[in-house]
Amino acid sequence: MLAVGVDLGATNARAALIDVDAGKVLAETKRPWPSHDVAPSAVASIVGTVVREVDPKNERVGVGIGFAGMLRGWSGVVVIAPNFGWKEIDFRSLVRAEVGERCELYNDLNAIAYGEARYGGARGVRDVVCVYVGTGVGGGLVINGQLYAGATHLGGEIGHTKVIPGGRLCGCGMRGCLEAYTSGRNIQKRAQEELRGGERSLAVELAGGIDHVHAGFLDEAARRGDVYAGRLWEEVSTLLGMALANAVTLCNPSRLVMGGGVWQGAPELARRSIARLFEFVNQPSREGFEVVDTALGDSAGMLGAAALIAGQPAREGEG
Repeated sequence: MLAVGVDLGATNARAALIDVDAGKVLAETKRPWPSHDVAPSAVASIVGTVVREVDPKNERVGVGIGFAGMLRGWSGVVVIAPNFGWKEIDFRSLVRAEVGERCELYNDLNAIAYGEARYGGARGVRDVVCVYVGTGVGGGLVINGQLYAGATHLGGEIGHTKVIPGGRLCGCGMRGCLEAYTSGRNIQKRAQEELRGGERSLAVELAGGIDHVHAGFLDEAARRGDVYAGRLWEEVSTLLGMALANAVTLCNPSRLVMGGGVWQGAPELARRSIARLFEFVNQPSREGFEVVDTALGDSAGMLGAAALIAGQPAREGEG
């Protein structure tokens, strides 16, 4: 069975024609966004382009799209998408006009979690928590072998659980979210603010200036014993480790799959966060539990979205 999986990220659209039964990518392409503030209709048009590129013969049973944003149930409405600056957009209708009615939107981490559970780092495992720490922070849950999307398609939103009451402003519009402290965008913003405010760090020298400081340079500085970076990483790893431990305690998975640009590009932060996780999680939850890195990388979301659309009936306007 063939399906197209699409991953809509912060910088580009990626699509692949997938042999769902074999978990094999048959064709793949990507297109960058023309600007940061790209209109929904323009994104839908680009989705149509990449789908036609990978499936010119229209062999697919459907198109599954992993999207970094909060969705309103199965209505196809994007409630909020911080990467795009969208609110209350009926995006599925726009995409269906491009690729046909057999098309569905999924939260990007739901698609990634399902992809890793079916084909990747958690293959054969029935209870999985998947968390990506990148531009944002997201999570997905596979419980008893099935994707758990939640009552309104918001299951697994670990990035918007609260870690500091009344804390830093998050892209979702609320304060104190895990994402506001541990995502790449927010780490960079905070560090640059504090470094301009008088803090000193080796990360500035490594980056070639404050404007270029990001999590990767902070991670290198922390590994070298830099005081500022070490202090920042202590806070970030504590918050992330605590949130992960709570997710493990709550869901009792056999495996936690971790990925994302910050997680993979900041190994010192990852090491500290895992150490904190095992400090905070309760002892019974540790038994038979392990943490692994993503095995599918950038392909996880496309594989998961394709498998999901291939395996579910069409949904029309469910809220």
